Amino acid sequence: MDIKQLLKLEGKQRLWAIGALAGALLLVIILIVSLVKCSSGSFGDGKSLPVSEALDSLEQRLPKGTGFVVKFPDERRHCLFYLNGGHLYKFDGKTKMLDEVTFSSLTDDAAIYYNDEDLNAGIREAVLSPDKEYIMLTAATTPTDADGKSRQGLYRMNTSNLTIEALAQGNVSREGDLFFVAVIDKVTGAQRALLGFDKSGKQLSREQQQAAIKTYKPAVARTETSKSEGGESSGEASGSESGSQAASEGASSTPSATDAPAAAPAAAPAPAPAPAPAPAPAAPASE
Repeated sequence: MDIKQLLKLEGKQRLWAIGALAGALLLVIILIVSLVKCSSGSFGDGKSLPVSEALDSLEQRLPKGTGFVVKFPDERRHCLFYLNGGHLYKFDGKTKMLDEVTFSSLTDDAAIYYNDEDLNAGIREAVLSPDKEYIMLTAATTPTDADGKSRQGLYRMNTSNLTIEALAQGNVSREGDLFFVAVIDKVTGAQRALLGFDKSGKQLSREQQQAAIKTYKPAVARTETSKSEGGESSGEASGSESGSQAASEGASSTPSATDAPAAAPAAAPAPAPAPAPAPAPAAPASE
């Protein structure tokens, strides 16, 4: 074999070696890209995983203490909601962004009270409506008092645009598929009314509510006896308030010392009787 043939054979061997090395490098690159795509997905750039897979990936890594999870992989919402530590969070399956859901549109009276050091503060319960269009929220509206209790509110949040509606405030309890809210007077602390709602946030009719109270006997509901007693006591209270109001009105209608006309001067005291005159000295006896 001459030198030309040897050089030609050596060139072919080099080409095979270069081709094998290039193929190995290409295989390594493909493996690396595949691993990156699989490991990302929950907080990536939105192109690594489809929406449903991204939501599933986040669900598997939710923090401890998460008590409510609902996923919407549809095109309209493409998100996941979860409740943890009294806060409601939303993860967007397209943008891969995780944000806390806040409700700045609520009035001061209906605003949700947040305090991570208060065990009763924040959102305490979340329930998905049957049509999956709303999330019913039970949340604290006041700090925990000395008795370990706090006032609550019942809310309905739209899962599409995150708008929220305050349904009622007071003492809230859930019995089966229904919610009961004992509305409390802020001044007297007495129960003013009892309202019932279904899981869609629709208020129960009077007949439906009476039947539900008999069935579930919610803790926030008063019995008929206590209602009548409460009515009498409230009547007495209102009577006493009316009486006190009338008394206060009477007191206010009485003119004050500055408004009343000057009183007539007191009569002068009668003069003391003049002292009896001293007896005249006795005349001297004649001799």
